[in-house]
Amino acid sequence: METYLNLVVLLSLCSISLVQECSTQLLEDVDFPRNDIKFVYSPDAEHCRQLCTQHPSCVFFSFLRADWTKDNRHYFCYLKSIPSGQPYLWIKLQGATSGFSLKVCTPEPQPCLPKVYNNMDFPGADYRSLFTADHEECQRACTQDPACQFFTFLNEFITAETIRYKCHLNFSWSIPVSLISKKKAGFVSGFSHKIQVTQQSNTECEGKPFTNTATLGKDLKVLPAACPGQALCSDHPSCTYFSFDR
Repeated sequence: METYLNLVVLLSLCSISLVQECSTQLLEDVDFPRNDIKFVYSPDAEHCRQLCTQHPSCVFFSFLRADWTKDNRHYFCYLKSIPSGQPYLWIKLQGATSGFSLKVCTPEPQPCLPKVYNNMDFPGADYRSLFTADHEECQRACTQDPACQFFTFLNEFITAETIRYKCHLNFSWSIPVSLISKKKAGFVSGFSHKIQVTQQSNTECEGKPFTNTATLGKDLKVLPAACPGQALCSDHPSCTYFSFDR
């Protein structure tokens, strides 16, 4: 009986040490099945790991790369959580990369995403565009703009002269709006050198919408929504007012 109790304690201590260990390795062609808490699009496994690290509940993740062939779920990042902190199962799976949150690392690495992604477009969240000499200048413009979180630059391989060298500054909605990474020749995408974790404000502005009233002006974006777009407008860096068609 005493031997059994000692064995249980030893296994418990081993489990705790595994949970607390800092693991920076990315496991290629490995999947952690189940335990999904959220799915997001991501350009690569390193970025997926940063998303897991910044998410309060995520402890490990699995990412489906461009060479994933079972279906069309390319660039899918699955954030995962389990009370033990360890996946209950590891399986070999071609096209998947898995890893762990860096929250337990000391000190916790600050999010920095200097890498750019050639022939990759981050569509759907641009609020400002300008022309720059190259993608480095575009990234610099994004870093210097308080609202910009990532960018897409159209390089010299774009045939249309009117959009060649165009730099699109992008932001992330703090409310759920799907963004998709797409393979696209001649596009270079990346992230601002400053990464800010969005915090919800506790203050509320009492704003009453005007019913049966249309506002004139330039449309920044048209989005499907189940209710008036006050929250969407408040979240957009350039939006000052909105109209909603019921």
